[in-house]
Amino acid sequence: MNEWKEASTGILVFVFFIIVLDAVFFVALGNTLMAGDLPTFLTFSQDNILMWMDMLLTILSLIIIPYGFLKRKNSARIFAMVFLSYALLRTILYISMTGERTIGYVLFSLFVISLLYLFTTSMKKYFGNTTMAIVPVEILKEYTYGLYTLYTELVQLKNGKNQIIYFFSKKTPKSGTPTTLPKGYHVEVSERSGLPYLKKEPDAVTTPS
Repeated sequence: MNEWKEASTGILVFVFFIIVLDAVFFVALGNTLMAGDLPTFLTFSQDNILMWMDMLLTILSLIIIPYGFLKRKNSARIFAMVFLSYALLRTILYISMTGERTIGYVLFSLFVISLLYLFTTSMKKYFGNTTMAIVPVEILKEYTYGLYTLYTELVQLKNGKNQIIYFFSKKTPKSGTPTTLPKGYHVEVSERSGLPYLKKEPDAVTTPS
């Protein structure tokens, strides 16, 4: 239910409008079939093909639009555009065939307003959140020096302060995280032990711990 709380009022109204529109269509279709037109409805004709298309898109809209808008699927927004565009064409055809302009013009206006709403900035932002992804500019890799890997660890000094330390190890240590070479440091090798270690550049700025 959190997804619905994040949705704007306009989006909720839009989904509600689609559901009501589909419900009215199925009620009208049911009344027509109950009146005895069921055998005619099952016959193959141009009018029935359009009616079957209406029924298919209406069923899909009841599934795709509410669920897709809930999950912020931009594909659901695209489907809604197709569905409303088809509804506009069917309304124009309805007006031309029946001559009923009052209901036809009301439906036509509602479809146009709903279709234009899908192109608003608020709609684009709502669905843009689902496709937005943070792509890292660079994938940082651990720093190695020969057979040694650089590790970092946050330790607490005797005076109570925390300090970040860096150390090299051939094997995975009990504590510490592999890290990249920090800025302002370079690698030197101990003449006594032969182990690599980091040394700060003379002009490097010290980062407070």
